[in-house]
Amino acid sequence: MPQVSLFIELMYEHYKKGHLISSTFSEQIWSEIGVELYERNKTQYIVAQLKGKANRFRMLWRKFYDLVYKRTGFGWDRTTCTVTASEDRWAEWIVANPRESGLKKKGLPHFDLCTEMFSTSVATGSNTRSSAMPPIANNDDDKVNVNYPTMDSGNPLSFGTEKIPRATRGVLRKGGQSDRCGGVVFYH
Repeated sequence: MPQVSLFIELMYEHYKKGHLISSTFSEQIWSEIGVELYERNKTQYIVAQLKGKANRFRMLWRKFYDLVYKRTGFGWDRTTCTVTASEDRWAEWIVANPRESGLKKKGLPHFDLCTEMFSTSVATGSNTRSSAMPPIANNDDDKVNVNYPTMDSGNPLSFGTEKIPRATRGVLRKGGQSDRCGGVVFYH
């Protein structure tokens, strides 16, 4: 835990300096964090390893955050840096999430610092999706009736069934076909 704690503290220092851009640091900042880790802990990491560690901490933090803030019956113990819950609540949750049973014993130092750093770059809400998750089923059978304003009537507020010009990429060929390269062509 001391090495994890140090790594999170170093990331947090750079976060507070405004170095976190689009949920990550630049290569230069990662290199600086690597040098600082080596100077303080004599452990050397390359930038890719540091990025990987940070991503794993972010994913672990997200799991803890969801338990603590989105589920009833879970809390956070600042002393042990672990999620707390009654044995019954853990048992119920583990039955529903067997692949995550290890979270009961895992810890994450500086949960509060991680929450400050990571919550600004992590999506929240019911539509949150990981890139590792399968796509949501799409209901393409929904029919929507839309009436567009008629362009030829002189009254832009009148409605009709005429087609409105649309932009496409490409050169318009005989018969209204586009070759899909070149400039933008308008047709109806």
